[in-house]
Amino acid sequence: MELFKMAKEALSMRSKLSEMDKKLKAKIIEVENKGIKIQANAKNEFLSLNIPEDLLQEKKEKIEKRILAAFQEAGEKAQKVMAEEAKSLTGGLKIPGLN
Repeated sequence: MELFKMAKEALSMRSKLSEMDKKLKAKIIEVENKGIKIQANAKNEFLSLNIPEDLLQEKKEKIEKRILAAFQEAGEKAQKVMAEEAKSLTGGLKIPGLN
């Protein structure tokens, strides 16, 4: 009987993870960092990048630093949203890879 209960709980968790995955994909994060705009979803999948024309006149190294900073900020925001969603799913239980 215990095995049946564990299997049922595993299926329930799988369903919850699938639902969380859909929510994370739908949650759009927008970041603007020194003129560079990035859109990503909360699964840390980047959707768009916008670099203003005037910035393209700058030195290559400066542009690269700004782009990296914008991606870093977007990634951090996505991680926070993902952690909050995982926290609500697990009831605060810390599960490696989800927190």
